[in-house]
Amino acid sequence: MNRLVPLLLSVLLVAPACSRRGPDAARSASVIALIGDEPVEEDDFGTYVRAAAGAPLVEVSPQVASSLLDQYLEERLLQKAVDAADPQPKGETASERRREVLARTARLESIDDADLRAEYARQPERWSHPPLVKLSQMIFPTREAAEAARRKVLSGAEWETVSKEVSRAPNAATGGGLGWLERTDLPGAFEKAVWGLQAGGVSPILPAGHGVHLFRVEERADGRVVPFEEARPALLLAVAERRSSEAVASLLAASSLRWRVAVIEEHLPFPYVGGAARFSLDSAP
Repeated sequence: MNRLVPLLLSVLLVAPACSRRGPDAARSASVIALIGDEPVEEDDFGTYVRAAAGAPLVEVSPQVASSLLDQYLEERLLQKAVDAADPQPKGETASERRREVLARTARLESIDDADLRAEYARQPERWSHPPLVKLSQMIFPTREAAEAARRKVLSGAEWETVSKEVSRAPNAATGGGLGWLERTDLPGAFEKAVWGLQAGGVSPILPAGHGVHLFRVEERADGRVVPFEEARPALLLAVAERRSSEAVASLLAASSLRWRVAVIEEHLPFPYVGGAARFSLDSAP
């Protein structure tokens, strides 16, 4: 259900086209589901599939089609909740009205400093950034080749030039960059030799099972804890997203009790493997 939150901001629901309602409408071959007594037309769902998947319904797999149908039915069910909301939302468009009901249910306007501080304390590891090193490496077949390359670099030769000439690292032609790494990203023997180096420092020769390594520290970044005030925008977004997801779940749960959702498998152009209830045509009038 979390996937509905971003979709609410961009997808407009297609209005039902069938004039018949209730179980009687289920007899129409074009009706693929019922939401309460409201029929869901195959053409409307096909339009949704093309917008969501970029392909017509006949070109998507049964698994994808089933997932999209479940999603579409949830969208339609949520729209019924918006239409029945009290007080009625004041937005001019369907998207604006849905956002208003969602924000009201999620109590987004009531998010305060205490909520943000609770979120900050809930995930301390998110705001604690460990020390990092930015490394480059060269790999050689023998210790002698590695030592010769190390002497060149320490004598003033450009690391990138030496790497391009003699290293066997996969990206030797561009200097063998490894990017930013945490201490725990490095094997023990490498960590001991590399971690104490300053920016620009070159490691000793480090034999390994797949070659002889030479490292250079390009940059260092000290560890830090992001202060609360700096984290505030991200905290506000995190709390709002969680409350919005919970609001969607709450609205859908209440709506599904009020309007039963059922798929009419006999009318679907694909084998349905989704999670909605099935409607039996034998029970239709």
